[in-house]
Amino acid sequence: MPTRKLYIFFFVCFASISQLVCAKTDINKSELTVEADESLEWFEKEKYYMAKGNVILKKDGVTLKANIVKADYVFENGENILKKIIAREKVLLTKGNTKATGQYMTYNLENKIAKILGSFQTFSSPSGYVESKKIIIFDDLKNIAEAEGDVKIILSNKTIIYADKVKANFEPTDKTLKTAVATGNVIIENKDKGRKSKADLGVYNSNNEMVKLTGNVIIINQKSKISGSRGITNLKTGISNILGDPKKKKRVKGTFSPVKK
Repeated sequence: MPTRKLYIFFFVCFASISQLVCAKTDINKSELTVEADESLEWFEKEKYYMAKGNVILKKDGVTLKANIVKADYVFENGENILKKIIAREKVLLTKGNTKATGQYMTYNLENKIAKILGSFQTFSSPSGYVESKKIIIFDDLKNIAEAEGDVKIILSNKTIIYADKVKANFEPTDKTLKTAVATGNVIIENKDKGRKSKADLGVYNSNNEMVKLTGNVIIINQKSKISGSRGITNLKTGISNILGDPKKKKRVKGTFSPVKK
């Protein structure tokens, strides 16, 4: 079954990409360089800057590339204060050996919410790879990260996680992972080890390092398949079980069957 590394990766990927985008929160206090093939324009009346054509923005080790970049601002206390950054078409955000891609990205410097959306967006780092076909959101103030739309996560140990939506909550002080929730058509698979878990919902709690699986649970290994309504995986031991429902006072009603070769 999945190891602790699987859920640590939720923190690594979401925290890392959050740093990529949210590094711009002090953009008004440090130097930002901008390059473009076509134009760099300042619309003073409308209060925004626009760069077009193979745009490259660099700041504090973070590089943002896109075909079009717009920066909205307000005039306060005698200076222009950036409020929102919008990047469109072939968006690539990098810092060191981590990167995020998409067709459209927005970052609000006031509420510190970053969004990468479109038909396909990705994030990759040495720890693994994440893709989404709808949207990835990072809320730095609420310490929440979400990915939605045929989410796929590939770990360095070849474990693959599929879900309709994944949400992670972090501690506000050190940004360590508190909980991770995968919703809808959840699959955790490692083909090399012949292991797969399926459920409607998967919930990880860092306090006990347990993963609770709910709804149409199926646990498969190389020799057998167990199914039921509820299951749990202990990330310390790697042991998985089908459980009963104590609230409804129901006994376990799972099935055990050999895996067809």
